[in-house]
Amino acid sequence: MLIDVHVHTFPDDLAARALKKLVEKTGNFIAPAGDGTNAGLLDAMRRDGIDYAVVCPIATKPAQFDGILTEALAIRDGARGAAAALHLVPFASVHPEDAARFAHLARVAESGLRGIKLHPYYQGCVLDAPPLLEYFRCCRDLDLTVQCHCGFDIGFPFEPVCGPERVARVMREVPGLRFIAAHLGGWRQWGGAAEHLLGKDVYLDTAVLLPHFGDGDARRILREHPADRLLFATDWPWLGFGEGMRFVRSAGLTPGQEKAILGLNAAQLLGITAPAPW
Repeated sequence: MLIDVHVHTFPDDLAARALKKLVEKTGNFIAPAGDGTNAGLLDAMRRDGIDYAVVCPIATKPAQFDGILTEALAIRDGARGAAAALHLVPFASVHPEDAARFAHLARVAESGLRGIKLHPYYQGCVLDAPPLLEYFRCCRDLDLTVQCHCGFDIGFPFEPVCGPERVARVMREVPGLRFIAAHLGGWRQWGGAAEHLLGKDVYLDTAVLLPHFGDGDARRILREHPADRLLFATDWPWLGFGEGMRFVRSAGLTPGQEKAILGLNAAQLLGITAPAPW
């Protein structure tokens, strides 16, 4: 079973413009591997044998909560097609400055969705600030998984608000939180991730862009972090599934470790018991 815990899609009428804007924001450093739509995602998954993908929306404003939740439920419940309902695992997103954030997190849990996506740069927050720690305690108590961007962001050349040291503090302050630190714990901060997160009880996803496949610290984390706490991810459409799998397989792990990272760990985390038929 192959499961990607970190992908993004956009509405069909906005996807092309959204990707163009994001590419420009990075100074053309990245180029998408897909068109950013649900249909394009499903086509790529089918081609590369990916069984499930976790769709990670980002509420950049508190007012976006209802629309994001409605779309997530539409995907899950079949309104966006049978293939989407079978193969996509939608998360929700609750803005940390939403005045109703705790009630909205409760609505996500009551809906049966498994988690939420957080992106401190796009949501203007600091990962280990006291308000966020309360937010995370609420997620933990509601049994929600948090999938969070960690490290620098290519479009925000600022002081990191969600670096590995902050992740480590969150895990100390909120024991029992199911937290996925994206980009191996800190995009372009892999030395810090090795120092603060290596060997700790925190999930790290493997979404590393192609130009950084050879980074020694990133590869060290992939080899040395507990294999049962590593989750395959691409950040699609910013990396193709085949390339993402190649990165994992380049670490020289055992077949059992690769199998766990590429799908079994995520299946256990998400409560998935079997591949869905295409």
